[in-house]
Amino acid sequence: MIGLAMLLLAILFNLFACQKERVSVPDGQQRVRIMLTDNPVNFDEVNVDIQKVEVLVLPDSCRSGRGDDGDDDGDNRGCHYDRDGDRKDDYKCAVWDTLDIRPGVYNLLDLSNGVDTVLATGFTTAGKIKKIRLTLGTNNSVVIDSVSYPLTLWNKYNRVTISVRGEDINAITTGDLQLWLDFDAGRSIVKINDNRFVLKPYLRIWLPEQTGSIKGKVLPGAAKAVVSAIADGDTLVAIPDDDDGRFKIRGLRGNTATVFVNATANGYQDTTIAPVAITRGTETDIGTIQLHQ
Repeated sequence: MIGLAMLLLAILFNLFACQKERVSVPDGQQRVRIMLTDNPVNFDEVNVDIQKVEVLVLPDSCRSGRGDDGDDDGDNRGCHYDRDGDRKDDYKCAVWDTLDIRPGVYNLLDLSNGVDTVLATGFTTAGKIKKIRLTLGTNNSVVIDSVSYPLTLWNKYNRVTISVRGEDINAITTGDLQLWLDFDAGRSIVKINDNRFVLKPYLRIWLPEQTGSIKGKVLPGAAKAVVSAIADGDTLVAIPDDDDGRFKIRGLRGNTATVFVNATANGYQDTTIAPVAITRGTETDIGTIQLHQ
């Protein structure tokens, strides 16, 4: 009897959970969710103050004067920097919609090795998402060897905008969209001198279904390894977990990658693994990489 009651409770719980997942989208709108990930750097922390997230939507009823795909150049080539009120947009009837976020400081290094978090979500005007814009605060910092340093905004630009291509968007269901935004810490931080660092955000949009992933393990931990995967002219980085050496690199484009393991401590030797096959929507496990002195 108790077993039957527990089974009924489990069924009711699952039904309730499924009902919660179904989102009622108002007429003329769409739900947008932006996931935040990180391509890391070998620091203790990279703390970025994110205050606002907006998306530029070209409504279904609107036509751009430049054509619908005029600005879909993707990756960091579509990244622009400005201050509040500086930049005008090229689309005549597109609208900027603000998404709901938890404004404040995000440690980007918490979002590596396959970890992501919901950065922003909300309802927007129905249509094509053309751009994402982040507004940054001033409470940015890096922590290196347990010492915190201010991370100042490049040229005091507090906004960064990146173009979105149609293939970068995951349509979960009609009117329910999801994107992955990689805030590349390694490329975003400019070291001026030993005590001064500048934040020039390097953003990249990717989609799990359109890209491949590589995972594995690097031992021993004493090597303090940094793993790089070079594919399709781009380099993505992972820092193996301190406890078990596991790493994961996501968002790889192309068909093959070269994996370079850079041992940074205690006299361990570097190694290279190539070629590594990349398959869209698939994780490739390259197993355990044992480094030697």
